[in-house]
Amino acid sequence: MKKERACILVVLIAGIGDLVLASKSLRALRNGFPEANIHLLTSSAAFPIAKNYTYIDKVWAFPIRELRKSRYKILQVLRLIKQLRKYRFSTIINLYRVTSVWGALKMGLLFLLLKGKKKVGHGYKGFGLFLSDKADEHIFQGRHFADAMEEIAQLAGGIPDSNGIEVFWGKGAEEKCRQLFSNTGRSEKIILGVNPGGDRMSRRWNPDYYATVANRLKKRFHAKIVLLGGPSEDKIAPQIQGKIDGEVLNLAGQLTLNELVYVISQCDLLLTNDSGPMHIAAALKIPLVAIFGPESPVLFGPHTSEDLYRIVFKEVDCRPCTKRKCSEPKCLDLVTPQEVFEKCVEIIESRGLGMRRKNRKPSK
Repeated sequence: MKKERACILVVLIAGIGDLVLASKSLRALRNGFPEANIHLLTSSAAFPIAKNYTYIDKVWAFPIRELRKSRYKILQVLRLIKQLRKYRFSTIINLYRVTSVWGALKMGLLFLLLKGKKKVGHGYKGFGLFLSDKADEHIFQGRHFADAMEEIAQLAGGIPDSNGIEVFWGKGAEEKCRQLFSNTGRSEKIILGVNPGGDRMSRRWNPDYYATVANRLKKRFHAKIVLLGGPSEDKIAPQIQGKIDGEVLNLAGQLTLNELVYVISQCDLLLTNDSGPMHIAAALKIPLVAIFGPESPVLFGPHTSEDLYRIVFKEVDCRPCTKRKCSEPKCLDLVTPQEVFEKCVEIIESRGLGMRRKNRKPSK
């Protein structure tokens, strides 16, 4: 009789950057269970690129952001849980950290409703009551988020490797966006991606400061400026564009997530807030300068070679902070355009000009 494949569910209902950071954890689970049928439950925001990871067999989209905006989305969630209950998973793993009793109860309820022999996760704030195998409650303290999640994957039987984090784009994205860079190289020496947005207002550096830095880099290096961002940056990007001399390619709000990954892969440098695109650039080995506000770079900094990034941040007594908005964001206000410009120059000159990354990793 043919042995039935083990079925594993990985739960990571979090942002785009969190998915990218979890990629090495997902790969570790595939290394540990090469024959298993591995499912991933992730946010609807991260879903488009989650489907590109070849070591995941099936991806489910959880409408977490939509649920925050409309309580009627609970019906969609209930239908999703009903579908998942058709599977009897050998292992269910929550890779994300638990930070509150309310969060532990919500995730605990989900784990109660799902069928699984073994349940693994961060045993904190009461969530351990719903688990068979608990990661230490301090596992996320003082270390990078990606490494902590990988340890949870190991607790579930994953086998880590040394390949780091990674991200892929769909082939259709490259076909659509390749022409945006086809003429670059005649007058522009480098492609500078500028990502002024982020999922939290409290992480966004002053748009005028971005314009100042981009303008200076454009003049010094004959840079091609590419403005990036989602629909929420449709007001920020034109504000920056209007203060930069000469031509600017404004793609904010115009790209799918897969297309954004491809466009970042074509940049020589990404100037960005602490955000999902920062982690995408790190996974693609694209040099970057990141401006950090309320979060700790120790926990959430670029997970890549140290020579590929520079971080600009200020030590303030109120960090870390989880506020979505802040009336006095001194952690960001204290960061000056001059020091960000200097970090950009430093990494451009240390890496050499015009070293564009081509033929990155499309989905297979």
